[in-house]
Amino acid sequence: MRVTPLDIIQKQFAPSRRGVDTEEVVAFLDEVRESMEEILKDNQELRQTIANREAEINDLRGAESGIKETLSLARQMSDELTRKARRESDLVVGEARLEAQRILMSVADERRELQSEIVQLQASRLRLLADLRAVLDTHARILDSYDSSLAAR
Repeated sequence: MRVTPLDIIQKQFAPSRRGVDTEEVVAFLDEVRESMEEILKDNQELRQTIANREAEINDLRGAESGIKETLSLARQMSDELTRKARRESDLVVGEARLEAQRILMSVADERRELQSEIVQLQASRLRLLADLRAVLDTHARILDSYDSSLAAR
């Protein structure tokens, strides 16, 4: 059975042959009661402190769970953004490569056309020079023939 401060106050002692100093017993019981009240008060405060700490621990565990979940979601989002960025960069690089190929093919086609045009222009130049020589030769013969006819008169 548990003894309370009230039990200590209400405790009655049976008289004995030798007897005891009643005031001394009462004074001692008061001291015991006060000590016990203080101990019980401290005990209650400690229990309340423990209950508060356990509530804080539970709150912190809940917050920890939320933080872990948030961290996990952040990691997932980061991974997804990284994958998306890689896909987009691969797409951009692929498009750039295709555009570069188109430009190279266009430049090669233009180069071939210019080379063909150069060959045609060179051929035209040669024909014009040949035609001009033929005309000049013809005019030179005509002049020679005119000079010969003037000298013969």
